[in-house]
Amino acid sequence: MAQWISIEEAAAKYGFETEYIWVLIEIREITVDYQRADIDIIDDESIQDFINRNKKGITLMYIEKLERYCMDKSRVCSIYASLLGKQDKEITIYKGAKHLYDTLQGKWLKQCDRVRHLEKELVLEQTTCRACWLKRLCMIISRPLECAFTPNNQHINI
Repeated sequence: MAQWISIEEAAAKYGFETEYIWVLIEIREITVDYQRADIDIIDDESIQDFINRNKKGITLMYIEKLERYCMDKSRVCSIYASLLGKQDKEITIYKGAKHLYDTLQGKWLKQCDRVRHLEKELVLEQTTCRACWLKRLCMIISRPLECAFTPNNQHINI
């Protein structure tokens, strides 16, 4: 029956680093049990089998597994680098879109001010103030329509 020990215990017992044990787990040289929620445990016999297989020297099968592992990790790194590059491009596009949005919003606000000014001018054109010296004064103050008079000299409040 298998004797299960934690990865840290195995590292201390056999003089391996925990990262190396994780590599051995990933290349399936030793057996791991992920069933326990609180801790990952490994089969002590599988570590002893691994040590016995490689006692006389590293085997060709072990080297091939390590090469495959390195190539897989290299592919994963390339994919991550590609994704990061694409995210950088996307961020650059978003920054450009924000700049364009800010520019358009500024132009839109200026246009709104022009339309408001034009509305004031049109209202003044429809009153007797269009030929009056008060027109300039009315356009300067913030509520120019309060100074406008109708042809009957009645005060307009708009």
